[in-house]
Amino acid sequence: MWSRTVKTAVIVMAGFWSGAALAIEPCHYGVPDISLIEGSSSPPGRLAPDAETLHPNGKLQEHRWHNLHVAQRPLTIVCRYANKEAPVVLPETIDTCVMDYDERRVRCF
Repeated sequence: MWSRTVKTAVIVMAGFWSGAALAIEPCHYGVPDISLIEGSSSPPGRLAPDAETLHPNGKLQEHRWHNLHVAQRPLTIVCRYANKEAPVVLPETIDTCVMDYDERRVRCF
Protein backbone atom coordinates (compact mmCIF):
# COMPACT_ATOMS: atom_id res chain seq x y z
CA MET A 1 0.00 0.00 0.00
CA TRP A 2 2.73 2.46 0.92
CA SER A 3 4.65 1.89 -2.31
CA ARG A 4 1.54 2.62 -4.42
CA THR A 5 1.08 5.96 -2.60
CA VAL A 6 4.73 6.86 -3.13
CA LYS A 7 4.52 5.94 -6.82
CA THR A 8 1.42 8.10 -7.25
CA ALA A 9 3.10 11.03 -5.50
CA VAL A 10 6.17 10.70 -7.71
CA ILE A 11 4.06 10.66 -10.87
CA VAL A 12 2.07 13.71 -9.74
CA MET A 13 5.25 15.63 -8.86
CA ALA A 14 6.80 14.74 -12.22
CA GLY A 15 3.70 16.16 -13.90
CA PHE A 16 4.03 19.43 -11.99
CA TRP A 17 7.74 19.71 -12.79
CA SER A 18 7.24 18.99 -16.48
CA GLY A 19 4.55 21.68 -16.72
CA ALA A 20 6.72 24.21 -14.92
CA ALA A 21 9.65 23.48 -17.19
CA LEU A 22 7.71 24.75 -20.22
CA ALA A 23 7.76 28.39 -19.03
CA ILE A 24 11.02 30.25 -19.64
CA GLU A 25 12.39 33.77 -19.37
CA PRO A 26 14.85 33.98 -22.29
CA CYS A 27 16.05 37.54 -21.53
CA HIS A 28 17.58 38.97 -18.39
CA TYR A 29 15.34 41.10 -16.19
CA GLY A 30 15.44 44.74 -17.32
CA VAL A 31 15.49 44.16 -21.10
CA PRO A 32 14.14 47.30 -22.81
CA ASP A 33 12.97 45.68 -26.07
CA ILE A 34 12.83 42.40 -28.00
CA SER A 35 12.27 41.07 -31.51
CA LEU A 36 11.00 37.65 -32.56
CA ILE A 37 12.54 36.25 -35.73
CA GLU A 38 11.24 33.18 -37.54
CA GLY A 39 13.25 30.92 -39.80
CA SER A 40 16.77 31.46 -41.05
CA SER A 41 16.12 33.42 -44.25
CA SER A 42 17.91 36.57 -45.30
CA PRO A 43 16.54 39.13 -44.52
CA PRO A 44 15.05 37.61 -41.37
CA GLY A 45 11.29 37.38 -40.93
CA ARG A 46 10.29 39.46 -37.92
CA LEU A 47 7.06 38.62 -36.16
CA ALA A 48 4.81 41.50 -35.13
CA PRO A 49 2.94 41.14 -31.84
CA ASP A 50 -0.66 40.05 -32.30
CA ALA A 51 -1.96 41.76 -29.15
CA GLU A 52 -1.03 44.63 -26.89
CA THR A 53 -2.23 46.20 -23.68
CA LEU A 54 -2.10 49.93 -22.98
CA HIS A 55 -2.27 51.83 -19.70
CA PRO A 56 -5.20 54.29 -19.35
CA ASN A 57 -2.76 57.12 -20.22
CA GLY A 58 -1.93 55.39 -23.54
CA LYS A 59 1.53 54.14 -22.53
CA LEU A 60 2.39 50.64 -23.76
CA GLN A 61 2.13 48.02 -21.02
CA GLU A 62 2.49 44.68 -22.81
CA HIS A 63 3.04 42.99 -26.18
CA ARG A 64 1.93 39.40 -26.78
CA TRP A 65 2.75 36.86 -29.49
CA HIS A 66 0.42 33.83 -29.70
CA ASN A 67 0.32 30.63 -31.81
CA LEU A 68 4.07 30.54 -32.24
CA HIS A 69 3.87 26.81 -32.93
CA VAL A 70 2.98 27.67 -36.56
CA ALA A 71 6.03 29.95 -37.04
CA GLN A 72 8.94 28.76 -39.15
CA ARG A 73 11.75 27.29 -37.06
CA PRO A 74 14.20 28.14 -35.69
CA LEU A 75 12.28 30.75 -33.70
CA THR A 76 14.72 33.24 -32.20
CA ILE A 77 14.07 35.97 -29.67
CA VAL A 78 16.54 38.85 -29.81
CA CYS A 79 16.92 40.58 -26.44
CA ARG A 80 17.84 44.19 -27.21
CA TYR A 81 19.82 45.73 -24.35
CA ALA A 82 21.30 49.26 -24.35
CA ASN A 83 24.77 48.12 -25.41
CA LYS A 84 24.23 44.72 -27.07
CA GLU A 85 21.81 42.27 -28.68
CA ALA A 86 21.52 38.71 -27.39
CA PRO A 87 19.76 36.15 -29.65
CA VAL A 88 18.18 33.11 -27.96
CA VAL A 89 16.72 30.18 -29.92
CA LEU A 90 13.40 29.14 -28.39
CA PRO A 91 12.44 25.49 -27.87
CA GLU A 92 9.83 23.87 -30.16
CA THR A 93 7.33 23.73 -27.27
CA ILE A 94 7.01 27.53 -26.96
CA ASP A 95 3.64 28.82 -28.21
CA THR A 96 3.29 32.24 -26.54
CA CYS A 97 5.66 35.06 -25.53
CA VAL A 98 4.75 38.14 -23.49
CA MET A 99 6.88 41.30 -23.16
CA ASP A 100 5.89 43.27 -20.05
CA TYR A 101 7.22 46.81 -20.47
CA ASP A 102 6.44 47.81 -16.86
CA GLU A 103 8.59 45.01 -15.42
CA ARG A 104 10.92 44.95 -18.47
CA ARG A 105 10.57 41.19 -18.51
CA VAL A 106 9.85 38.52 -21.14
CA ARG A 107 8.01 35.27 -20.44
CA CYS A 108 7.56 32.49 -22.96
CA PHE A 109 5.50 29.36 -22.47
